[in-house]
Amino acid sequence: MLGGSNCSLPVLVARDHQRDLLHAAVDRARQGHGGCVFLVGEDGTGKTRLVLEAVRRAWQSGMSVLPGRAGSTGPVVPLRPLTEALAHLSRSEPILEHPRLRPYRSALGGLLPEYRSPDAAPAPASPVLLGEAVLRLLSVAGAERGCLLALEDLHDTDRRTLTVVEYLADNLVDQGTLLLATVRQGPGPAWDLTQSLGRRCRGAVLPLDPLDPPAVRLLAASRLRLLPHQVPEAVVTRLCRDSAGNPFLATELLQAMVDSGALVVHPGGCRLVDEIPTAVPSSVRHTVAGQATRLGPAGRRLLTAAAVIGERFPISVLGQALRLDQDDLLRHVRAAVTAGLVVPRPDDHDWYAFRNPTTALALLDLLTPADRAVLAQRVTEAVHELHPELTGGWCAFAARLAGRGGDPARAARLLTLAGRRSLATGRLHAAVETLEQAWRLAETAPDAPLRAEVLHELLCALVETGDPERGLRLLDSLDDLCHPGVPPERLAGVHVQLARLAGLAGRWADAVVQLETARAVLGPDAPGPQTAYLDAVAAHLAVGTPDQAVRLAERAVDEAEHAGLPAVACLGWQVRGLLARRRETDEAQTCFFRIRQLADRHHLPLWRARAALLLAEHQWLLTGDADALRHSAERNGRLGSPALRHTGHALLAWHHALRGRYDEAERLVAVSVAEAGRLGLRDVLVRSSLVRAICAGHRGRRPELDEALVDLRRHGDTGSPYLALAHGMAYAVCALLEEDPDRARDELARAARYDAERPAPYPLTGEHGLGLLLDVLGGEASWCRGRATSGSDAGRLHWNRQFGSLAEAVLLGRQGRREEAAAAVAAVRRDAHAHPIAVHLGLRLVAGAARTDRWGDPVAWLRQAEEHFRQAGLGAPARACRAELRRCGVVVPHRRDTSRVPPPLRLKGVTEREYEVLELMADWSDNRSIANELFISPRTVEKHVASLIAKTEQTNRAALNRYAARFRERVNPD
Repeated sequence: MLGGSNCSLPVLVARDHQRDLLHAAVDRARQGHGGCVFLVGEDGTGKTRLVLEAVRRAWQSGMSVLPGRAGSTGPVVPLRPLTEALAHLSRSEPILEHPRLRPYRSALGGLLPEYRSPDAAPAPASPVLLGEAVLRLLSVAGAERGCLLALEDLHDTDRRTLTVVEYLADNLVDQGTLLLATVRQGPGPAWDLTQSLGRRCRGAVLPLDPLDPPAVRLLAASRLRLLPHQVPEAVVTRLCRDSAGNPFLATELLQAMVDSGALVVHPGGCRLVDEIPTAVPSSVRHTVAGQATRLGPAGRRLLTAAAVIGERFPISVLGQALRLDQDDLLRHVRAAVTAGLVVPRPDDHDWYAFRNPTTALALLDLLTPADRAVLAQRVTEAVHELHPELTGGWCAFAARLAGRGGDPARAARLLTLAGRRSLATGRLHAAVETLEQAWRLAETAPDAPLRAEVLHELLCALVETGDPERGLRLLDSLDDLCHPGVPPERLAGVHVQLARLAGLAGRWADAVVQLETARAVLGPDAPGPQTAYLDAVAAHLAVGTPDQAVRLAERAVDEAEHAGLPAVACLGWQVRGLLARRRETDEAQTCFFRIRQLADRHHLPLWRARAALLLAEHQWLLTGDADALRHSAERNGRLGSPALRHTGHALLAWHHALRGRYDEAERLVAVSVAEAGRLGLRDVLVRSSLVRAICAGHRGRRPELDEALVDLRRHGDTGSPYLALAHGMAYAVCALLEEDPDRARDELARAARYDAERPAPYPLTGEHGLGLLLDVLGGEASWCRGRATSGSDAGRLHWNRQFGSLAEAVLLGRQGRREEAAAAVAAVRRDAHAHPIAVHLGLRLVAGAARTDRWGDPVAWLRQAEEHFRQAGLGAPARACRAELRRCGVVVPHRRDTSRVPPPLRLKGVTEREYEVLELMADWSDNRSIANELFISPRTVEKHVASLIAKTEQTNRAALNRYAARFRERVNPD
């Protein structure tokens, strides 16, 4: 239960400053120093509660207390608050016969009947005389003890009362009377007087602002008899939202929440039950009704019409609906603003909002359902009159009103139109949300064609956002669409959209069934424009059978461009580009450019984003440059399409994996997998599993690689086109890092078989890259095959090109073209940052051929590769590099787990002991000094110096000393 007994004062919250000022003013009046204080605020902000606080303080101090209030109902009674206040005095104390008051008996007669002469006709005293009479009366009443005159609701009183109040405020300073008055905030005579007295320093104005969230929490805790931390944040948020910080509204709403069961209070706190609605309390309805009534009949009608619209409303539509001219409309709106019921929206001069949502709900409760429907229909008609095209947000606005007006079918049609427009402009989340509202209205409607239209648009939106699971849950709705009123092309379109969703979810069999059903619905003689979209989707699902997919895609593009269906044409061009990417890179790029042209020409933001991603991906495959890919992913993140966003993230993760940035790759994958799994985006899940496989394979972690392959098979089934990539790019590399070339060849052969059964989306399975290099090294590939493969379009892709260049270098070396061979390897080394594992693995593989055929610098390559593998923790290839170095005749020092030799010197073959000598040479030390420092012989020092001169390519000992000094500066700048 809320609160305490009826006799106790309510808890005062967040008004400590005002209370302290009132206490101080009362105490000063008790000491003979009077004054005037005005409490200003909207209804319910606690003005009366503070007056009671001051009254209690005055009673406790023994002061004379004279309370009066202006009437809030019925006609205004002149001088009522003064009459009521002084009547307390006449009933309780015999001071009316005091000699000082006799000259003012006639003036006081207008307030107190005891002072009226029975013979004289009543005549109103002048305001000044009446003010002086009241001032003398207060002086007598507060003699030696002080007096508190408390006048409430001056905004409801007459001008004569305000004149007396002004006179008192100007003359109370020198006597022990405190005038305390309450005024509702807002323009009016009382407000003007308050501001005037404040400016003239004749009265203190104390504004009462709305409560902030911490204060609302304290208020709720006090009413619920809990500690503040026991009030949940959700309760505070709801109270702040619905009351706008008004203490009265917050208290009443809190009580209503408890009474309705929406708020369950227990000894340890309370719990909000969202499922239980809370009605507007009758006390709040009564208060709001009174506020609206004070605006007059026209003002109240305007507010109720605004409440039908909602919390925010356009006044131009209200004026049109109520047939008000501009002057009357603005006058009523200003009055509502003055009353504190509505506030203007800062972003649009035509839009206003209720001060708090509860006001709108209370006004709605004052209407009958029939009244609401009539007003909603009238406002809907006004919207159509002012905005016949329903552009922008007016379509959804009119839909809401149509629903409130009892026309759900019209509301569903308007919401469908709004959703279609949102989808066309790329606002995907808004489109799905709007179309789901339309489907809820149309789902049970008897209009089957309407249901088919809404379902089709909703499925389109879910396809674009990449949310297949959400869309496939609507499969059962097809049973209700078998109706003669539903056009065959509309029903076929629903089946095609379901096929696309099934394809996104990896449910290929279901997708095929939906496409076959769509063809059956259209019949064999359906015109091309009706089958174009079906063919495009069928081609998209048939990429595993390239010949059929190309034929379907070309037919779809021809029909779509001829019939003016740009979105369908884009889908067809996308399929053609994806298929061309395996065999002809220029053709693929042309297809993707065509998508962008169509998207720009026909304002298709989603297809433009897809084209940008496809072109960025194409550039990355060719060059290894991911800048465009990164920019595209950032833009897609703002677009609202999870499928596009996570596809971009998966490609970026793949890029990071190939560059050896495995932690970043796995971070991106983890972010994508969480949402993609919830949405059922199989393609994203499969791509993510491939990235995990590459990260594991390129680090030689076979158990993790096997786990990633299990996930890939689970998400993409056993016939996934990504299996070929997993074996060609991950398993084959892992085998080579294990120094098992036979197993690597087996993995490449397995990748080729998978690629033949279900072609991979990219020609990166090894045939044009790593497999070619191994074949050349094994003597299984001729010069002609090597040049043809590396020079093909697939060989131009960056991942393949590095292996192709190394294969070509080996072939050139065998022909004795040593300089060309070395130049080819040098070009690959320059791009080592793009694919570090692949490049260093390639250097390790070709070094043996270079040593045998006497070309290039295999020692430098092996040192570079050994250093990389050692830093990466790959022991097998590092040991193989050292073994190959020994075969080259190089003395290879024993590698410790940790080495002091900086990487640049390790690449030159500098040993630990040689590095110690080099450090001492930075100080220009002679051989004997160095020998004494290192406990070795001067002759040994001389040998190390000679080796260092050769390895660092210095001309003499002095040059080596300078080199050592420079190197020390670089390594230890301090």
